[in-house]
Amino acid sequence: MVFNIVVAFVIPWLAGIFLVKKDFRLFLLIAPFAAFVAVIFDVLGFHFDFWRIDPEYDTEPIAALPMYFGVYPILTGYLFLTLERQSFHPFVVILFFSLITTIIEGIGVWIHLVHYSNGWTIYWTYVSYFLAYIVCYGYYRLLKKYVPL
Repeated sequence: MVFNIVVAFVIPWLAGIFLVKKDFRLFLLIAPFAAFVAVIFDVLGFHFDFWRIDPEYDTEPIAALPMYFGVYPILTGYLFLTLERQSFHPFVVILFFSLITTIIEGIGVWIHLVHYSNGWTIYWTYVSYFLAYIVCYGYYRLLKKYVPL
């Protein structure tokens, strides 16, 4: 579990210092929703036995807690910072961030931290991250409509 905390929480937050300094307001609005979406997607994946994360616990999401509050909110924050600062089409940026997040999880599979089952593959992982980022993008669009960013 120490490995999970360091790699999925501490390191992303070190990388997230720039993000927080650059646009604290955007981060405060996006990060909690990104963590919420991550929890929903992961709990569904655990429920349908598509994956498990080491170390195993009776309550599967415990091993993923560092990811819920580390890597996912930070990457989502960078996604929306990129959308705010660059002129790329949102679809392209979401595809790119889905790929980056999938590569990170692929490393977890490669080092035997994440284990797939019931037909789940790295390709389905990409689709799930893409869908999660699309949900977050919908929230972002809603925020932009009602909250000055």
